[in-house]
Amino acid sequence: MAVATGEGTVGGGKDGVVALPLLTHRGMRRTRAQETVYGVDGCPLASLSLSPDLLTSQSILAQGHADPLPAYERTKCLAEAAQRYLDDVIGGLSFEEHCAYVRRVSGHNARVTEQLSRAVAAAVAEAPARADRARPLGSLGSWREAVEGAGSGVWTRRGETLAAVLSGNAPTIQSGWLQALALGYRVAVRPSRREPFTAYRVIEALRAAGFRDTDAVYLPTTHTGVPVLLQRADLALVYGGDDVKARYGASPTVKVGGPGRTKTLVGREYAGASALGSIAESVSALSGAACVNTTAVLVEGDHARFAGELADVLRGRAGERQVTAQHLGPRVSRESAEALMGFLRRSASRARALIPLEDVATPHPDGGVVLGPAVFTVEDPHDSLLAMELPFPCVWVAPWTRDDGIAPLRDSLVVNAMTDDTGLIDELVHEPSITNVYVDVPTVHSDGNLPHEGYLGDFLMRNKAVVSSGARRPGTHAPAS
Repeated sequence: MAVATGEGTVGGGKDGVVALPLLTHRGMRRTRAQETVYGVDGCPLASLSLSPDLLTSQSILAQGHADPLPAYERTKCLAEAAQRYLDDVIGGLSFEEHCAYVRRVSGHNARVTEQLSRAVAAAVAEAPARADRARPLGSLGSWREAVEGAGSGVWTRRGETLAAVLSGNAPTIQSGWLQALALGYRVAVRPSRREPFTAYRVIEALRAAGFRDTDAVYLPTTHTGVPVLLQRADLALVYGGDDVKARYGASPTVKVGGPGRTKTLVGREYAGASALGSIAESVSALSGAACVNTTAVLVEGDHARFAGELADVLRGRAGERQVTAQHLGPRVSRESAEALMGFLRRSASRARALIPLEDVATPHPDGGVVLGPAVFTVEDPHDSLLAMELPFPCVWVAPWTRDDGIAPLRDSLVVNAMTDDTGLIDELVHEPSITNVYVDVPTVHSDGNLPHEGYLGDFLMRNKAVVSSGARRPGTHAPAS
């Protein structure tokens, strides 16, 4: 078992390797169990301390015994933390240096990395307002606001501690647990071991802004350490694919984020050149690696022609960028590239490639391989390949008719319906397995105020009726938590 060995120091080490210690309920700690974080070019970038199960349990237990900061203090500290995240040197890294490390492990290009990293600052500052959007109109934020007489519903936490088991595909994965913190939860963050830098920077900024060590802890673990987090915390956010959903999806105390399987439906009236730019953006934005990227397009009409035109647009967007810092697709390790290309080669018996496979993987001069774009056609709107999402700009295009209905669109995080058929849109909106419906809007459209997989507050909070006789006047005691 790894043992905590004392306080750690953070900052650039030899050859640019930074130390990322634990941020526990008792401050910064290093452990004997260390893991090296590598960039996609194979170079070591960080030494990551791993939390032993005992320390994980102790931290979450301490969080459960701690009271939350009052709501007004949380809001003030979050606003300051957002600014510190952008302006301070944290862990020996400026914001620009931080982005460089994130870019080297995530594979996003320079512009996307900065865009997503700045969006994290917005998520920190806006966490209270974003969380409050889930509060029902009939509920108040505190019992002290409930006047005597009829009373009111009061929005209250379902628990006191939250575990956040993060994935590493985008820095903005932090947004969910930040809303929980804004609502008064004490949060234990298990960062992605692929991209542990963003969570570390956020929590250090929170502590510098006035949050206590027990409010948010940073506890990297291997996969074997995850069950301890989930057992000790009251609630949990876990991100992953079908395997994660199968393991935890039935638990009332675990909210699973993912998978995406985002699709675009192109009605006959939209199946022209004007739709291509919007769909190309839906496929390729955010490196094509996000859950909101379109991975399947269903076309009413000549789907093969449409797919060929889409391939031309995507190839034009990629151009010579793939060997620069502004590459369109993600930069991945050679091993990851070969595994993904192997899958595409095996799929060739069922799908027709509109872009030659040898053009899909481009070696990058700084190391690693840039992937995409890739466009394939299949002949059946029910083909299982339409449910296959790969972490780069890759899209499967199939034919669709009105007789097919919405069945091929089920089990999707987002469906962009490019159609004037209001009856079809009604069906999509009322289909339980479709999480979000856009109407002629790219699936990568982002707004922190919109529900993603529902409002997170739907999971974190519940409503209680509170009725006061007036004998104890609201507002005469300590501020609400």
